Amino acid sequence: MQIKKFTGKTMSEAMAKVKQELGDEAVILNSRQVKTGWFGLFASKQVEVIAALEKAPLHTKPRTEAIAVKRPTAPEARNQKPAPDAAPVLSVPRRLPQGMEHIETLLSTESFQGTAWEEQLNELFYTTKSIEAVEQFVHDQIERAFPPVPDTLRYVMLVGPTGVGKTTTLAKLAAHYKLDEGKTVGLITTDTYRIAAIEQLKTYAEILNIPVEVAYDFDDFKRAKQLFARKDIVLIDTAGRNFRDEAYVEQFHQHHDFSETNLSLVLSLTSKLKDMEMIYSQFEQLPLGSLIFTKADETSDIHAMYKLVRDSGLPVAWLTDGQEVPDDLVEGTPERLTRKMLQKEGWPRWTKQGV
Repeated sequence: MQIKKFTGKTMSEAMAKVKQELGDEAVILNSRQVKTGWFGLFASKQVEVIAALEKAPLHTKPRTEAIAVKRPTAPEARNQKPAPDAAPVLSVPRRLPQGMEHIETLLSTESFQGTAWEEQLNELFYTTKSIEAVEQFVHDQIERAFPPVPDTLRYVMLVGPTGVGKTTTLAKLAAHYKLDEGKTVGLITTDTYRIAAIEQLKTYAEILNIPVEVAYDFDDFKRAKQLFARKDIVLIDTAGRNFRDEAYVEQFHQHHDFSETNLSLVLSLTSKLKDMEMIYSQFEQLPLGSLIFTKADETSDIHAMYKLVRDSGLPVAWLTDGQEVPDDLVEGTPERLTRKMLQKEGWPRWTKQGV
């Protein structure tokens, strides 16, 4: 057995030296941080790794005997077809050990840029030899990024651009609060801009046997709130228009009262990350209390919500994962959001678990 000591400024640097000299078959016997310097003067911390290999290093090439190559005769050469051009092989440096491609794929996305977990993940793997331990580390880091779900206030108002699913989400929330929590619910819509918006909400309200009021101006809005003064919770739908229209966002202050209100920005996960960030920048002037992400069932990944939460600092109140009312509604607890994200990424340990 060949045993050798390697040092580097980081674990990644030390492991690169191990791979270069001993190859991927090397076994890590020990790793620790050491100080280097003259009698403690100008000492600096380095990582020391002791690695072992039971066979010859991979860079030592075995001797091979020459093999005679038969050259084709003139007739054979004429009958041979030229080999198609081989596609160029792109060499992409691997940041994590083999077997953790799913983790590397996630961390390479735009949503996870800047996390800089590679060194910690490498050190964790080479000290534990456990991919599950590395997966759990990533899981825990994601879960910590999600703030806890805020307490629900008496009024819940949804804002956001057109097409993100505000009205359908409002109907799901109405069904949840009435059927699951047994609360009395009232609905207010200020979305008098879209032709079918009022009829859509009235249809949901009729099915759930919940009263609905239409507010065409601020006086109507105040009157509707007075009518629902005895309701446990009042859900408010708002008009969705082009989020690039700054006047549209400014009008909210003129037509709505935000007191005692959970104001949630609704974003569709089928949108581009850049568009979602632009939408948030337009609405952040409002007193937002949380985010709601919709249409998780219509996309193969939902990790964009991780970056939105990390950048905004806002909690996720709800996640919708389908069109069924009152089903397909996931409460935005950190644990459930993290598990849902890893399920979408196809991580084996979490795809077998329910949400």
